[in-house]
Amino acid sequence: MENRIPNINQLIEEKDFFRLKSILVELEPVQVEELLNLVPLENWIIIFRLLPKDLAADVFSELESDEQYNLLERFKEFRIRDIIRELDPDDRTELFEELPAGLVKRLINYLSPEDRQEARVLLGYPDESVGREMTTEFVELKANWSVEQALTHIRKTAPNKETIYTLYVLGDRRRLVGVMSLKDLILSDDKESISNVMSSNIIYVKTTDDREYAARELAKYDFLALPVVDSENHLVGIITIDDVIDVLEEETTEDIARMAAIEPTERPYLTTSIWKLVRSRIFWLALLLVLEGLTSTIMDQFEGLIAGMVLLTYFIPTLVGVGGNTGSQISAMIIRGLSIGELSEKDTWKIILRELVVGFIIATILATLLVFRAYLLQPQWDMAFAVAIALGLVVWYSNMIGALLPIIAKKLGIDPAVMAGPLVTTIVDVTGIGIYFGIVKLILL
Repeated sequence: MENRIPNINQLIEEKDFFRLKSILVELEPVQVEELLNLVPLENWIIIFRLLPKDLAADVFSELESDEQYNLLERFKEFRIRDIIRELDPDDRTELFEELPAGLVKRLINYLSPEDRQEARVLLGYPDESVGREMTTEFVELKANWSVEQALTHIRKTAPNKETIYTLYVLGDRRRLVGVMSLKDLILSDDKESISNVMSSNIIYVKTTDDREYAARELAKYDFLALPVVDSENHLVGIITIDDVIDVLEEETTEDIARMAAIEPTERPYLTTSIWKLVRSRIFWLALLLVLEGLTSTIMDQFEGLIAGMVLLTYFIPTLVGVGGNTGSQISAMIIRGLSIGELSEKDTWKIILRELVVGFIIATILATLLVFRAYLLQPQWDMAFAVAIALGLVVWYSNMIGALLPIIAKKLGIDPAVMAGPLVTTIVDVTGIGIYFGIVKLILL
């Protein structure tokens, strides 16, 4: 791709648009999008004017929301109309969500009456719901049709559909009554009724379901698409595998950011402003700083113990590090399980019982190792055992905290990913210090 850039810039300078267009039409939408990021912004409009309408719409849907907005401000009216009309319904909905209300109202007016109504319906579904991600471009068949009628219908309508490999059979009042693959249809006898060759075992999602749930269902059954129905089982759209890939990428990005105590940003790192990068991180860093400050308050309560046994402070870094790592390990495992559907809130007691045992075994092993380390540092068995027992309890406690916090967050409607990494570590640091000195004081004094 990069070796074409000098040529394209030169073609634009020489106004050799015929040759430039011949290069562009051979590229995939994502390749054109990559090309746009490597040429001056003022040349974007020229490139878009040379693209066919359908390719221009596909490339436009690949861009970031602020890039789309900038282009819309520069396009002539007829070009805006062409691109908006050519966009897939789900991509169009995503664009409208990011634009000012006044501009959305203007853009909706470019659509046909049917598309205009469809856009308003899609925008009415809850954020991050299947309804916002679905497309209405699918092939629908009638249960009383013959295979021959169905094939004729597909030939007429297929060019305007997002996918034709899965077909949906409707009964009265557009109720979803069956599903079948294009392969099954082609291999069936022309005179056979669709109702006899379709499958009535339908896996579907509802418009109000969370989009992550739809992603898990597609992955679970290895489908290319899933039908989307309303509360009365009327077929209103489909959600496809390419929609799901976008959803999973977005959700994974958000989870990674939150696990690191960062607010997710919509733009790539190198194109995000310095101020936005600061804002995405400073809140959590400031909050964690305040929480960590409680450590000194707790240590102040054990000032006499520390003054008499300064050696105890040598083990604080070990305590903080091991406790925090233990909590982060298990929280990452639980968060992953919740995210992909392996675990749910109903599994809470199973998780607690398992981690009581797992945490005890890990704590026992680590405490045993620390006994010998503590004795080598200071040959006093009473202190070595006290420190080791305290560490074991902190590890066991940290393991339970790391397991429970994501589940509690899920119950409260908070993203479980928030309860990972820095947050778990900080909570364990603060409370673990109190447990450590409390246990040592109880044993030694």
